[in-house]
Amino acid sequence: MRWIGCQRNIYNSKVREDQYFRRFAQKSLQHVGQYAPIDQQYSQFKTDLTPYLSEVPSVLLRNGAVLWKQAYGRYFSKLGGRPVIHKKHGKQAVWLTSELFKFVPVTDTETGKITGHQLYLGTKKFPVGILMFKAHKDYKLPASLHISIHAGRWHVSFNYDDGIQEPTDKDTTDWLIQFDEAELRKMTAGLDLGVTLPLAGSDYQQFGFSEVQDKRLLAQERHKKCWQRRQARRTKGSAGWVKAKRKVARYQRYGADVRRDVSHKTSC
Repeated sequence: MRWIGCQRNIYNSKVREDQYFRRFAQKSLQHVGQYAPIDQQYSQFKTDLTPYLSEVPSVLLRNGAVLWKQAYGRYFSKLGGRPVIHKKHGKQAVWLTSELFKFVPVTDTETGKITGHQLYLGTKKFPVGILMFKAHKDYKLPASLHISIHAGRWHVSFNYDDGIQEPTDKDTTDWLIQFDEAELRKMTAGLDLGVTLPLAGSDYQQFGFSEVQDKRLLAQERHKKCWQRRQARRTKGSAGWVKAKRKVARYQRYGADVRRDVSHKTSC
């Protein structure tokens, strides 16, 4: 959790620094034509007021600055807005590069089969520990990964090059051009995600929840509202308030997981 907070601190510091520079440039005529620097420098944030930043690997802090610069790159490419402050509630994640982790498969000494997977986190100077995880399929060693926590559940996610060459835009266009409009309309289906109705198709098909899912969603909604009332009556920041907050997040997560599962299974 400290690594998540320190990387978020660097990201938010870069956001505030950029906001300060841009606001100052707007009010100063002598800075007309000058723009705030878009770089990955972060050493100015390691001061006597932030001793905790010296207790984590510098690579971790660098990754926070890289994430900020990547967000600005998306802004310049018109794929999103400027980087904004990341809050400390909700889903939290940290980006780790290969210097900060190592995969070690767990093998059975008798059969030699792989029975599990271990993820070693940390460096020689800043060791963190071992994280057991469930691999849903075979994988190759990635160059980086994301570790996230949401409503008390941890996730490890990464991607790697599988060696399969993806078709280019020209290849896709050449393949689609062989069909006429009627064939393209017949082989194309539009899907719309909803809340009450999880999935609806362009051909007027509707895909709803099963009876078991409906009952569980109603029960989870009742529990969520109950814990929301308890959270509202408790002192903000207390242990009971934090417990109620986690309960609300857990029940909220269940509904999101069910909707994601239904849409995924229906569209596949």
